Amino acid sequence: MYIEKQKLSKQEIRHIAFIANILIIFVFIILIFAFWNTQVLRREYYTIQATQNIIKDIEIKAPRGFILDRNHNRLAENKLNFTLFLVREFSKEMPRTLDVVASVIGKSKPDIQKRIDKYKNHPESFMIPIEKDISLDKVIYIESRADEFPEFKIQVEPARAYPYGEVASHVLGYISELNTDDLGDKKKMGYSLGDIVGKSGVEKQYEKYLKGSKGKQTVARDNLGRIREVIRENQPIIGSNLVLTIDIELQKYIEEIFKEHNGTVAVAELKTGGILALVSKPNYNPEFFSGVLDPDEWSALLNNPDKPLHNKCLQGLYSPGSVFKIIIALAGLQENIISEDTMLTCGGSLQIYDRVFHCWLSSGHGSLNVIDALKNSCNVFFYRVGKRLDVDVIANYTQMMGLGDKTGIDLPNERKGIIPSKEWRQNSAKEKWFPGETISVAIGGGVLNITPIQTLKMISTVALRGKMPQLHLLKDIESNGNVTMESQPQFTQVPISKENFEIVIKGLYKVVNDGGTGNAARVPGLDICGKTGTQQIISKETPNYQNLAKQKKYKPHAWFVSFAPMDNPQYAVVIFVEHGGDAGSVAAPIAPFIYKKLFHK
Repeated sequence: MYIEKQKLSKQEIRHIAFIANILIIFVFIILIFAFWNTQVLRREYYTIQATQNIIKDIEIKAPRGFILDRNHNRLAENKLNFTLFLVREFSKEMPRTLDVVASVIGKSKPDIQKRIDKYKNHPESFMIPIEKDISLDKVIYIESRADEFPEFKIQVEPARAYPYGEVASHVLGYISELNTDDLGDKKKMGYSLGDIVGKSGVEKQYEKYLKGSKGKQTVARDNLGRIREVIRENQPIIGSNLVLTIDIELQKYIEEIFKEHNGTVAVAELKTGGILALVSKPNYNPEFFSGVLDPDEWSALLNNPDKPLHNKCLQGLYSPGSVFKIIIALAGLQENIISEDTMLTCGGSLQIYDRVFHCWLSSGHGSLNVIDALKNSCNVFFYRVGKRLDVDVIANYTQMMGLGDKTGIDLPNERKGIIPSKEWRQNSAKEKWFPGETISVAIGGGVLNITPIQTLKMISTVALRGKMPQLHLLKDIESNGNVTMESQPQFTQVPISKENFEIVIKGLYKVVNDGGTGNAARVPGLDICGKTGTQQIISKETPNYQNLAKQKKYKPHAWFVSFAPMDNPQYAVVIFVEHGGDAGSVAAPIAPFIYKKLFHK
């Protein structure tokens, strides 16, 4: 039994051949069209794409300008470091890439992935900075395996170095990588994600001078992304150098003698208003921010209760305590409420508006004038003067003397403070001001809040008999060895008579040199004038006061504001010890060391 094969007719064979020919022609038409589209219609597009595969523009970071002290000692300079970059377009397998990075730099894969995810909206060819300042042995490991790891690139970049470590960190500030939230308008100024930018201190304040101008390198590379030829190159331009008024040797000295305290010390040169030293404790090492930040270390720094990132001189808000008696004395004299000869009695306490107000000396100071009231820091004397002054008059003199408003010093994030007045109370609480509240304000208490830098401006104005200096840190800006900008001393005149300043200065002289509350600051021959201030944290009427007062956090803040010498003054110094205790025993004794250093130089 067999099956007979069916034979195709010649007509059927011709039909099949015709269809096959049609299909072949159709395929050729498609191929020709595709070729035409690629080689002719889209030639320019594919030429650009091909060129981009072999030609690449590489941005060259500009080194930042140096920051120098008044004697041209380098406070911030540049160093070269190796940065590890990832180029995702050459990564064959991302899990493998993460394994390699984790083993090389010693970080966890989730942390590295977070770093990569920051740049997820960037082209795959964008080089993601994974780790800055990597060691030479790691550089050798990556570079020697360039064929094996084409997704990794090592570049030499300028980085910031601070030769004095933590010293003057709140003046200098720190730099850090620009992130998406910060980019904003900076994109129009030539910044891009990953650029380094000043985040605080003069690094931020003078960013536009320090940052320099980027360069660009056009290179030809192979299919593995390796550079085969540099076609052209525009070198970056280094930023300008900042010369500050700071004396780094004085700064170091003060930081050393103040190392056991939290708080701030500031020194001004009175003939210019230049800041010679500005200490805020605790401080930090600004180089910590130059690399890729460890989240745990960053969190620990932010949550530190002593606030090391907080510039207490400009951002700390505190009641001035008895330092404020300088303002009340000037207001009382200028408003003719008192004169140099006015005698008021202190019996240790005083009843005003059905409330008893106490002097710090329970036995009282007896009968005394404004000069001795300043010398002895008599509360009752200033209660009496404050009762005769309207709170709005006090507010006017307070602001006139530079308290409660920004000083305008050339550092970012300065705070204003609170100066109570009738208008302030109405705006803040929709309530009226009661005369009894003025009594506490008269000795620097109540809701009154100021910053230490404001007290430096105030005591400088007293020293100069009403000539208020503009405090500043910039001495000049230099580029290519030439001074391109120079700070000029600026002063404004306060409308208080010179005679009244002289009366107050007599009292401030006695505070230090005639057995007053600041006697511990006395240096024979220097004629230091000053005022102590002990700002209570809790009231003596507080239940369990005696036990609470022994705890550090409830100890009073200690102030000492001063200048020297009495005639032809040269320097002003403000010392503020946070939770230090009695000002005469804690803050005032620090002053002689600073003045001896100043006048010895």
